[in-house]
Amino acid sequence: MAGAIVLIGPMGSGKTTLGKKLAKELGLQFIDTDKQIAGEHGPITKLFEEKGEAYFRDLETSYLEAALEQPAVVATGGGAILRQRNQELISKHHVIFLDTSAEHVIGKVNMSKRPLIRDNPKRWQEIYDARLSTYQALAKQTVFTGGRPIKKLIQEIRDGLGI
Repeated sequence: MAGAIVLIGPMGSGKTTLGKKLAKELGLQFIDTDKQIAGEHGPITKLFEEKGEAYFRDLETSYLEAALEQPAVVATGGGAILRQRNQELISKHHVIFLDTSAEHVIGKVNMSKRPLIRDNPKRWQEIYDARLSTYQALAKQTVFTGGRPIKKLIQEIRDGLGI
């Protein structure tokens, strides 16, 4: 398959966990843009605090551009879809929206590493609601991940890819 497989969705939807397994199964490289940014610039929470969200979003765009230059499974940050430039980059690839619900996320993710909800977990739903239409508009495939076995999710994605 040409291009990348791009995983989008809210924080805690399984982009990293599922992305690693999907990439391994498909024999592709796995790229997690948030992990790359954190690896080179320090914790994302600290970046938000010290340099602001706009600075982080600039980094995110440049890492996304680089990640999409090769066939790979690319996990984006939950807010990567907020920028028009990122939407343009992402839309040229097979985009999978990993959907979930607050009940499957809150209590399961490390809140200290989630700057947008760390002090108010109920914000997850507000953020989800605000981004939902963009996730849906970009997606060529939607997979609900909440509480579902990874093997079934991988098969559903493979079916959607036609492989």
